[in-house]
Parts: sequence; C-alpha cells; structure tokens
Amino acid sequence: MDAVLSIGELARASGLSVSALRFYDKAGVLTPHAVDPRTGYRWYTDRQVDAAVLVAAMRRVGMPVKEMAAVLGGTDAHGLLDRHLGRLEQGLDDARRELTRIRRLLDARADRTRTVVLRTADLRAAVGAVRFAADADSEFPVLRGCLFETDHDVLRLVTTDRYRLAVGTATVLEPPDPPISVVVPCTFLDDAAGLLRRHDTVTVVVGADSITLRCGREQLTTGLVDGVFPDHRSLSPRDPGIEHTFSSAALRALLAEAGDRVDLGVLESGEIVVGHPGTEWPVRFRVQVNTGFLLEAVDALPGEQLTFRVGGPITPLAIRPRSVHTPDPASAYSLLMPLQPEALT
Repeated sequence: MDAVLSIGELARASGLSVSALRFYDKAGVLTPHAVDPRTGYRWYTDRQVDAAVLVAAMRRVGMPVKEMAAVLGGTDAHGLLDRHLGRLEQGLDDARRELTRIRRLLDARADRTRTVVLRTADLRAAVGAVRFAADADSEFPVLRGCLFETDHDVLRLVTTDRYRLAVGTATVLEPPDPPISVVVPCTFLDDAAGLLRRHDTVTVVVGADSITLRCGREQLTTGLVDGVFPDHRSLSPRDPGIEHTFSSAALRALLAEAGDRVDLGVLESGEIVVGHPGTEWPVRFRVQVNTGFLLEAVDALPGEQLTFRVGGPITPLAIRPRSVHTPDPASAYSLLMPLQPEALT
C-alpha cells in the first residue's frame, strides 16, 4: 500500500515549496492524491515524490508549465527537453550579443572621438533603404531615430517602429576603433541630404554626445538620441525559410489592387502567391501583412527583383533585393511583423 505524505513532507522530499506545490496542482501539473474537502489540505503518495523531483528540476531550468505536464505524461518528453535546451542556448547567444552592445555603450560614454569615412552615395542609399520604417510620432526617441553601428568594414543603419524593421549598409573606407553604436535623429539625416549630394565622400565623427558629418569644408552636427535601440539581431532572418523572388514592378501592380491587408499564400510547392490564392492551389499556410507597409518596403529597397523569405504564419516576413552584387542577405533588408492570425479572413 502506498504511503501517504502531507504537502509539507512532499515539499521537503522534492525541494519544491508548499506554495509551489499548490501552484502546480492548480496548473494541472502535479495533482494531489486526495484533498480534504473541509480544510482543502492536500495529500500525496510516495509514488509522487519522483514526479515532484522532476518538476523541481524542470522549474530550475525555466521549463514552461504546459510542457512540464506533457513531460510527466510521457508525451514526446525528450523532444520537449531538446527544444527547451535549444531555446536556452538561443537565449544565451542573445545575452552575449547584448553584453557586447553594453560594452560598446560603455566605451561610447568615454570622451573619445571616433571617425568613419564613407562614400556619400553609399550612405544616401542606406538612408533611403531604412528611412521609411522610423516612427516620427513615437513617444520613444529611439524609434524616431536611426541606429548607426559599425561592424568591421560595414556601417549598418537600422530603423523600426515595432511593426516593421529596415536595415541598410554602407561600405566603410576607414573603419573606426572602437566600433560605433549610436542612435541618430532621422530629422538630422533629412537635413543632411543636400550636403551629401554635393560631395563624393563624407567623414562621420562621433563624440560622447554628438555626431558630425563633414564633407570638405562643410559640416553638420547634432546631438545623439539618448536610449537603447531595440536588439534588431534577435529579429534578423536566421534560417533559410521559404524564399520566392518577385519583380518589383509586378509587386507594385499587385499591391495597388489590394486593400489594407494583403495575404501571402505559401503553396505546397514552395511558391509564394501574393493575394488570395484560388482553391485549386494547395496552400501550406498564409501570412497576412499591412499593404502600405509592404509597399513602402518594396519602394525603399533597390533593384528590379526582390526576394521574400517567410518561415511560418506568425514569423516576420523578410524582404531583400536579389542582386549578384549584394549576395549577403543582411546587407539590406526589411522585416514586416505579420498581422494577428485571428484577423485573417
């Protein structure tokens, strides 16, 4: 006959607190053997000690509650643990990137001027690829700005309004040391357009709290935006997903006929169809995005052909130019957040 344990005895045997055992009972993870109908006191059997020890171990590594119940029930237990380990490893990678950015921010606080030299045509093209995705009316200053960050011989520009994200790059002629990571007001980039058109190269000078564009004897200066820019790398496309290439002109024609929302139907063949595909086409899944946002991304990216990449119905849609001259998909791209699945028609 199984021995009966009080909730306190199970807590001591498993390492879980009494309040945690009550929580896991309510969540359906670890149900008591019996509950006193008068006092509500919970009783367990000694056979439940092993399950409670497993719950305590899964709790220590942050296992989601629903997955705990599935593991105890034997539903793909090892697969669930492997997928959770993958999430933890991804989180560690994100933490490493964030710590690297914190170090850059600490370096930027020191009164140390850094300079980077670019071709003005490259900088104008990068600005043109990202300017549309900033939110001029946001209450958050960083969303009204553009991230300038250097990575070896590349200056990367990033803007986002939290619903979409745009990335553009320019080749650096003289890389800075240490790297640059600052947020610049987008209005400053607008003001600098004429200056950049009048010259072939520009020197970007970043101080502790200001940025200056120098072209010959002309220059323009503004203060930096205070605040931390969202971690765009956590959103950037990391896996191949499903890709399909469109003509930019054909896309504009299709979007001109669309309403506020447009469906992207991913067929079983791997083809992506813009608009509502016919019933004769087997659709694997659909992604729905804001038509205006998509059209702005199409207009901002250079080239006559654009490649769409999508991983699922709730993952961001990535759009990049198809060009033999820019084979790196991170050189310039836009991301659009999908609309809520329940909004699909």
